[in-house]
Amino acid sequence: MMNENELIDIYDMWYQPFWLQPWFFYTVIMIMSSAIGYLLWHVYKKYVYKKRVVDCASIALKDIDSLKKIHIVTLVDSKDCYFRLSLILKQYLSLRYKILCLPLTDIEIVQQTHAVMSQEQHKVLQDILQSMTFVKFEHEQALDAKFEQDIQIIIQFIDMTTPQLSIEKRS
Repeated sequence: MMNENELIDIYDMWYQPFWLQPWFFYTVIMIMSSAIGYLLWHVYKKYVYKKRVVDCASIALKDIDSLKKIHIVTLVDSKDCYFRLSLILKQYLSLRYKILCLPLTDIEIVQQTHAVMSQEQHKVLQDILQSMTFVKFEHEQALDAKFEQDIQIIIQFIDMTTPQLSIEKRS
């Protein structure tokens, strides 16, 4: 039996605080490693990673080079090539002059670009679009020679409208 002078032990179960639990330790490690990773990513993004600026002329010329490999055999090939060439030209004009040209027709493009181009550039663009219209919509089949000639005219137009960087000579 128990003595009356004896205390009853109410502390049989010992409580361990949560910060000493293993799950808390692992959670803190994961949060700290995520914070360090986030910090390192921002340092990399700010100081190490540099955006490459690509000129719209180089993009257009690269796309035109991929078109040069296509040989026109049928009327469908001819129309497809000229629609692609028209798309490349519209993308170039959109990027160069900050005009939304993709949803516009060829006539609307000529009207929109009149204010931002010189008279000579505008005339060349008008001739290019008119030449492409005959193939795209008038059921005219372009041969490889005409396609190559139109590609060369567009390349000359791109070179004509690309601003040249002025390099100052040091004295």
